[in-house]
Amino acid sequence: MPIGLYRHLETPQPRDFIEAANSLNDKLGKSNVQILHNLARPTQIVVFMASKSLADFESQSEEYVSAGLPELVRDHNVQLVNQGFVVAEAMNDPEFTMLGTHDYVVLTSGLVKIGKMAEVIASGSRVIEKIGPELLSQGIASMLIRAVSGNNLNMVANRVALPSIEATEEFITRSPGGRPEIAEDMKEWLGNMTSITRGVFKVKRKFGSLD
Repeated sequence: MPIGLYRHLETPQPRDFIEAANSLNDKLGKSNVQILHNLARPTQIVVFMASKSLADFESQSEEYVSAGLPELVRDHNVQLVNQGFVVAEAMNDPEFTMLGTHDYVVLTSGLVKIGKMAEVIASGSRVIEKIGPELLSQGIASMLIRAVSGNNLNMVANRVALPSIEATEEFITRSPGGRPEIAEDMKEWLGNMTSITRGVFKVKRKFGSLD
């Protein structure tokens, strides 16, 4: 199963850090990295990295260290807020046909009540099954991800990738009751969470090939 690495960072120099991180990834020829810049909290950055296996991550980690990533992080006063490996439990674009086409990402994440992870995954998967094809036709990718390491192992997130700022605004401002076909599923999903947060991000580095 493919596995992802999530890093939530904070830096007082976000633009310089993003530019330097992009340059480093270009130098290393990395197309499996996405960099997101928080619109509401500009000092915060999220980096996603996708690989085929944990062993692949291990070798790439050594490559980054040798290429100077620790010095880059230190020079830009980067603080690690959270990180962990994640896996996808459901998605509306399993063939990744829209990979690299999105300019914005909305992350809605939270902590699951202990013992309720299976119910949250089931209800979240039903939501994607019901409205995922419609979103896909609009150029929107939706994915339910689950933490498998990190500060909070009981974390799930709905990752929605959108093609434009207008589509992003429409998505985040839509009335909660505007989709009756998923109302019960959303009620179950939210009822089994202990907290919910949402971040809206501009894509500063797009995914390319994940091979």
